[in-house]
Amino acid sequence: MKVASSAPQPKLGWMDLSPFGFSKRRAALIVLGAGATRGASFVAESSVLRPPLDADFFLQLRASDFAQEHDRQALLEFVREEFGDSDPSMEAFYSQVYLHDQFVADLPKGKGRRRRYEWAMQRFLRLIPPLFGSAIPDENCRWHDALVAGLDADDAIVSFNYDRVVDRSLRDVAKRKWDPRRGYDVEAGGAVASWMDHSGTGRFVKEGHRLLKLHGSLNWRLGNQQQLQLTEDPYARPEPDEPLCIIPPLWQKSVDEPPFHDLWISSRALLTTRKAVLFIGYSLPPTDVYTQAMLRIDVPNLDFLLIANPDPEARARLKRVLQSALRSGTRVVELDRMSDVGQILSDANSEAEATPAFQ
Repeated sequence: MKVASSAPQPKLGWMDLSPFGFSKRRAALIVLGAGATRGASFVAESSVLRPPLDADFFLQLRASDFAQEHDRQALLEFVREEFGDSDPSMEAFYSQVYLHDQFVADLPKGKGRRRRYEWAMQRFLRLIPPLFGSAIPDENCRWHDALVAGLDADDAIVSFNYDRVVDRSLRDVAKRKWDPRRGYDVEAGGAVASWMDHSGTGRFVKEGHRLLKLHGSLNWRLGNQQQLQLTEDPYARPEPDEPLCIIPPLWQKSVDEPPFHDLWISSRALLTTRKAVLFIGYSLPPTDVYTQAMLRIDVPNLDFLLIANPDPEARARLKRVLQSALRSGTRVVELDRMSDVGQILSDANSEAEATPAFQ
């Protein structure tokens, strides 16, 4: 006869952090940056084309071969003429073009090259989805799948990424723990069926996982009533009059418009409740002053901190910003890549599945 184990049962709803050497469960917040997508399992080290980072967007654009050649070549020619042989970052490009328009609007004397700059901005924004689509195949990332499988009901994700890599893992792995109609922390309509899979067995959780995409998402559009509408194909090129629901890279972010105002408010409230935070592939750029302010103000004293990033300076920058939240007893784990996190969780998930609940 099988009897229940007398071992203490872990608190349900909180992430098991024992694979990282922390024996207690805590409600966790996972923060994803562009490095998490660059480190996805489907991205080979030898790949010429990879999911773009802020620093190498135009390099990846040159490496792409998607069909819309005219816009791509026109934008690359503009970049060469304006910036020379050294490619700007996404932030530097967007800032210059955006501030050019602002300068002309504030001091409207002469036409200058405003029309040419407007076209460059339009092409830049319209090329973002197909570039990500060219670099991201139609398959799941094993590491993101393992991350989602390791989440419990009360855990949440904050993402600064436009892509839908973690969205896909939530759909395919979390299943009934993920509902895109409310999981983005904003009521969503549109093609919700494309981002939801409630098949199989198991109970529906009361709340479900939360994914707060603070810079927006390529599968988001705003409807006529400012309601969030999900699209079936996030990497399709938008129509000229169909603005993306993203915050372009700019140090002075526009977070006062829907849905971003509510998302940033929610993320601040969420941070105050978390004693365990995992930063994966997020470098906290020095110009990202809004996020720095949020981390300095809202993160409480931490019991557990994980930072996965191949750049030692980026890891040190995060620790400096979080210095006041770190105590002598805080468990701090530093890893190099998304794959390190994913492999640790994958091994732990496999071990848990192989271990009987009763003995």
